[in-house]
Amino acid sequence: MKITFSLLMGLAAACIALQPAAQAATKVANYAQAQAKLNDDGYVLFIYGQGWDKRAQQAMTELYNNPEIAKAAGGAAMMLVGFPEGTDETRNPLMKKIMGELQLPHVHSKHSFPAVVMYNKAGRLTSIISGPAMTYPDPARIARVISVRRQGMATQRQLLAAANEKQGEERARLLLQAARVPNLERPDRIQQLIKEADPEDKAGCLAALNFYNTTVGDKAGEMSLADILKAQDAAIANPLHTVQQKQNACAYAIGTIRRRAGAGGSDLIRKYATQMKQLDPTSVLGQSADIVMRDWTHGLQFVRGWSPGTLPIQGQPTELLGKLPISDAGTYKLHFKPTGGDKAIIARVALYDGDTLISEDVRTTAIADNGQDHYYTLTVTAKVNTPRIFITFNNEESDRNTYGKFFITKD
Repeated sequence: MKITFSLLMGLAAACIALQPAAQAATKVANYAQAQAKLNDDGYVLFIYGQGWDKRAQQAMTELYNNPEIAKAAGGAAMMLVGFPEGTDETRNPLMKKIMGELQLPHVHSKHSFPAVVMYNKAGRLTSIISGPAMTYPDPARIARVISVRRQGMATQRQLLAAANEKQGEERARLLLQAARVPNLERPDRIQQLIKEADPEDKAGCLAALNFYNTTVGDKAGEMSLADILKAQDAAIANPLHTVQQKQNACAYAIGTIRRRAGAGGSDLIRKYATQMKQLDPTSVLGQSADIVMRDWTHGLQFVRGWSPGTLPIQGQPTELLGKLPISDAGTYKLHFKPTGGDKAIIARVALYDGDTLISEDVRTTAIADNGQDHYYTLTVTAKVNTPRIFITFNNEESDRNTYGKFFITKD
């Protein structure tokens, strides 16, 4: 991996160094004219709704004529393309005359018009700039985006060229990197190329390329929550996965915990939400982590007791939230009073002062609604400033139908 990283750094530096300092793009009227001017920078098309979006037509025309934009596009062939109204029968011949072999973005891709669409020299669509950036397009900002993506295209070309010089797993890793250049489409036939380079996927590149949010697939319904989370942890730790893939794995874990354990999985939900945010706080999932922690981590509440929706996951020490009547030295009892459902199984109760363990009562007890007073004893030898109680339930995933209340008394 260090060799591959060093190679990538060298390629990136080479790509930047190879960028023409003052070269400006060439304006052409159509695909046919572009062929005489074509080079590795490919094509940059400025597409708007002709006849049905006059404001966009004006904005795109201004971008097309802006010197800063032309400089950012390097040696690309630039075309201003009006996308006409009408049916495909009337529209396609008009577009074909202008765009030739270049294809519009697929109808199901994430794009809108107006858009700046970039193609490589072979005519393959490589990147789309659309959406909010094009609502009120700032030429300087659009120029920076075009420049960065053009450099990305150069990096992708260099990676593919380097991959052609290698075999086996090393070739597969370079191909995977070429498919991962930010904001660029994957190279043509990339899955097949990786599979040909590493048929048994020993390097894990093909699996990484196709990973979205989990490896368990349809097997999840037959797996325990613990086994699912083990698979998610492996996915999050996989160095071949991108930040977004790792965030997707966190999101899958959060959703599974929520469905399987409700608020009883609050501690685990908080764990994965924190990871999701730390990976990239500015992304959609990174920002949603705060909402997840706000709305889905109410946890075990002292005043509300326990229920199937708040019962902690088996073996997971869970904090009892709320104002606890524990302060001065003495012997305290945490009482468990069942109010319905099946038995609650308690394995451990521990008292902390902040993060310092003060006392614990470790024994497994099945608490039934039989009128008996079930309690765990906690001994305090000095004043507790920040009392925190952690309870470990031992109910299995299929045995969560239990309800009850908590009480704390002092002898």
